[in-house]
Amino acid sequence: MEDIPIHLELAVNGRQVGISGECASGFEPVLDAFRANFLERGELGASVCVYREGRKVVNLWGGHTDPARQEAWEAGTMVSMASVVKGMLAFALHMLADRGALSYDAPVARYWPEFAGEGKERITVRQVISHHAAMHLVDAAEPGDYFRWERMVAAIARQRPQWPPGIRGVYHTVSSVFILGKLIQCASGEYPWDFFRREVTERLGVDYHIRLTEAERARYRPNYDTEHFVRAANIAPEIMPRFFAGMGDYTRVLTVDEQRAMPYKFSGGTARGAARLFAFASMDGELDGIRVLSPRTIELMTEVQWHEKCAVWGTPMRTALGILVNDPDFFYIGPNPKAFGTAGAGGSFAMADRENRLAVGYSLNRYWPALALGDRARSLIDAAYRSL
Repeated sequence: MEDIPIHLELAVNGRQVGISGECASGFEPVLDAFRANFLERGELGASVCVYREGRKVVNLWGGHTDPARQEAWEAGTMVSMASVVKGMLAFALHMLADRGALSYDAPVARYWPEFAGEGKERITVRQVISHHAAMHLVDAAEPGDYFRWERMVAAIARQRPQWPPGIRGVYHTVSSVFILGKLIQCASGEYPWDFFRREVTERLGVDYHIRLTEAERARYRPNYDTEHFVRAANIAPEIMPRFFAGMGDYTRVLTVDEQRAMPYKFSGGTARGAARLFAFASMDGELDGIRVLSPRTIELMTEVQWHEKCAVWGTPMRTALGILVNDPDFFYIGPNPKAFGTAGAGGSFAMADRENRLAVGYSLNRYWPALALGDRARSLIDAAYRSL
């Protein structure tokens, strides 16, 4: 299987758009789909990466980092991949569970005592990380708390569940990131960004970052058309602000500095980095001689905990422990119903398929106007499977 260097120039609406990278022979359908996203589906800037049998077989980037098309998207360009970070943090939490540092069926309060307030003393780790704890709102948060770690986790600890935990699923849109992070902190003794940097970013060579350094901030570029997410949500107007209480005005487009800070000066990454982490899962927890998770833990983390319409979003979800499982109605990631991954608003995603030993990551800067991944993401996923 030969790696083919890629250097293409496309004419899109009278502008030159470059695509660069590498694509192994046999995976040309992914290149074709990536190119079509710019020519036919309104892509602005993006990257896609595919691992097969533990080997990186596609690594492509292209387009621009700004609507004026003045700056090209480079190999190291990072963007916020939105809720993809939930799956990245979940992976780190499963690493701790694999080491015996926490138990899925233990009460959250065993590790985070302050969480027990407001009737939450029996809520388990399994329930909070599978979006089954009715903890999707953060009423106690004040504008700006979203960017202040201690204040936001304290607000979540003061939150009362909206109904008895465990009876129906509801996507913990914002709170999940902080709950996962706080559990990592309690189980490891480190802030979640420090644990992630040491154990994931550096140890595993994953170009995905939490609490960006100055060098990483220099590579970070903003997302655009993020208001599509709000319009597509179609959620009762009294609920949406309670999701984003700590952020403030959720209807406006965040500034670059705010995007760099979300959440708690939080995350940015590349498709290459997201795909590499999920490649470990596609290979039963071991890649390049590094064992990250046991096959048993991967089995546990991918067991569906609930499959129904989300009580707030109204979309069907197959939700496992901190990740989503393939669902053709919402999180479509190919023909294998056992494939699993993580998705971000606007269309970014990372996924793994253990049966086919396949992992794919995709990052973009122009949001797709729907709640589901969208046609750009779907075209790349289908192309990866056609290449097998």
